[in-house]
Amino acid sequence: MRILLILMLLLPVTARTDAALDTLMGKLQQHYQGMQTMKADFSQTYRSKRFSDAISETGTVYFMRGGFMRWEYKKPEEKVFVSDGDFYFYYVPKDNQVIKAPVSKADQHSPALFLAGRGDFIHDFHAEWSDPRPGSHLVKLTPVQAQPDFRYLVVDIDPVAGAILKLNVVDEYDNRTEYEFRSIQDNPKISPDFFVLHTPPGTEVIFQPQESE
Repeated sequence: MRILLILMLLLPVTARTDAALDTLMGKLQQHYQGMQTMKADFSQTYRSKRFSDAISETGTVYFMRGGFMRWEYKKPEEKVFVSDGDFYFYYVPKDNQVIKAPVSKADQHSPALFLAGRGDFIHDFHAEWSDPRPGSHLVKLTPVQAQPDFRYLVVDIDPVAGAILKLNVVDEYDNRTEYEFRSIQDNPKISPDFFVLHTPPGTEVIFQPQESE
């Protein structure tokens, strides 16, 4: 009888917790499903199990639904990473060089492309609380199908707007890349031409094919 009573007391808590998680995930999916464009300042920090020092960078990022994105790194080094939905372009001005690579099928579930409107947070991930304490909005997202570039994600979700404020990408070696987004602007006017990389004449272009090629 005592065990049954304890279980009865726990059930409502579990139901409330699951309902809160479902509501938060619904807002997350609704936000990126309805978003056409986005602009934000970002900081990116990479922590490796092999190195004690973290690598941090800052800049501005732009997304457009359909897999378009443009990451403009400002510090500590200027560089640009662009995707037009079909190809990636990585440009470092001081090297006078662009690396061009096709967007592969495996990349369709990359964390960055989810922010650009590809994929479905609810159907493509198993969601659970990363921090179950009241007031926390940290959710652990484990892909339903194993992904080559990451093992799981931890996202800090705005409980009102449903936007991702922080994104922590964890790979199979427990290396972590954390993105923090600030000054988020939903649906600013951005032309598709903005996601075409323009470089000075004489810039070397290196084509990097997929591994299967």
